[in-house]
Amino acid sequence: MVRVKRTTSSISKFLCSLKSDAGSATVEFVALAIPLFIPIFIYLNHFSAVSVNEVIARSMAREILRVYVISENESAARDLSGKATQMLARQWHLTDSEIDSLRTQMDCTRFPCLTADGRIKLTLSFTDEETGRKVSASAQEHLSPWL
Repeated sequence: MVRVKRTTSSISKFLCSLKSDAGSATVEFVALAIPLFIPIFIYLNHFSAVSVNEVIARSMAREILRVYVISENESAARDLSGKATQMLARQWHLTDSEIDSLRTQMDCTRFPCLTADGRIKLTLSFTDEETGRKVSASAQEHLSPWL
């Protein structure tokens, strides 16, 4: 008979705990909030990956153009800037497909590009492997009039 009372009291305690609101906030959070956060986390992850590649493209464009501008002549400038492009791409851990899609375009206000008081604009672009999006950035240098 004692055993029956313990079982009955255990069952009644269990039923009372089911009826109480204790822990319901946790269940509501898990059931409602977490599914809403998953798309936000996916978006933030995608946005950060794109942002990182844009920072890499801007930095590479600036550095490659600096190498070009400080070179002795046009021939050396083209050779050294090409080598700098490949070195920086590997240094910033671009994938092989991103390196293969890497393109640079040089626009000069004077010819040859390394002429006094000229402006040189370099546009660098590559295709992001993860998203398939084209990432591009530009850098511009003004050459001294006393060159």
